[in-house]
Amino acid sequence: MKTTSVPLRLLGLLLILALVAAACGGGDEGEATEAAESTEGAAATEEPAATEDAPAAETAAEATPAEEAGTPTPTPTPTPKPEETTEPPAPTAEPIEEVPTEAAPADDPKPEEDVAEAMDVGGETSYDSYTVITDDAGTIEVEVPTEWDEVDGRPFTDDAGRQLFDVRTAPDLEGFLTTWEIPGIIITASSDVAQSANEITLLDELVEPLSAQCTYLGREPYDDGLYTGQADIYDLCGGTETGYVVIGAVPNTRAFVIRVEVQVTAERDLEALGRAIETFRVIGDV
Repeated sequence: MKTTSVPLRLLGLLLILALVAAACGGGDEGEATEAAESTEGAAATEEPAATEDAPAAETAAEATPAEEAGTPTPTPTPTPKPEETTEPPAPTAEPIEEVPTEAAPADDPKPEEDVAEAMDVGGETSYDSYTVITDDAGTIEVEVPTEWDEVDGRPFTDDAGRQLFDVRTAPDLEGFLTTWEIPGIIITASSDVAQSANEITLLDELVEPLSAQCTYLGREPYDDGLYTGQADIYDLCGGTETGYVVIGAVPNTRAFVIRVEVQVTAERDLEALGRAIETFRVIGDV
């Protein structure tokens, strides 16, 4: 399992402050600054993790029309998610190994717990268990909530003829790909794409379509101990409280690129995001 380094903790801090500000209509500037200083001070005492090899790639999954979230009147008009450049896949694989959820130490609160206090998202605060899934070629693996039981691991070829390995999962794949109301994850990795694109271009190509429907909160350095790159954070997508995180990353060798997209619709999805960041990896040739 990867070791999370300081840059990832700062990424978590940005996500927390951004969601707090959005949920509270801007929030208290003094409190946000105080929270940032406190977290940065704690992060500075941590030892950075060693960087190992990792993945990065171009995703063919950019969503389509978004349905409205149930919000007080007036209700926002539905806005379509970015259309996919390839045909949305149908679920073909099943989760393969249940992993019990580990409880967080009482003296080490998770970032998502702080977000929960600021976001009026409701629902449960944690998933009961996690399972390991892989793509059909067995090249990408990640731990996801067992409830995300619709899995599609088919590889595909893009319009430029480049081979991409891909796995995506959600409790409802169609709902995840076409609305802002269902949580889920897409991981795509490719050595072919690495010949003409990098971790930054993977993010850049989604900024315009996602910014048209979400509040773009900015880009931060990403380092999970295996892969390094950048991460873009979006909030309030399609007139809902849904957040969207896009990570573009590469291993030290830069042999391939990988893109991770996670849709966060409720408090416990922040836990799922953290679990995915800790466990996703490329385990075969892409």
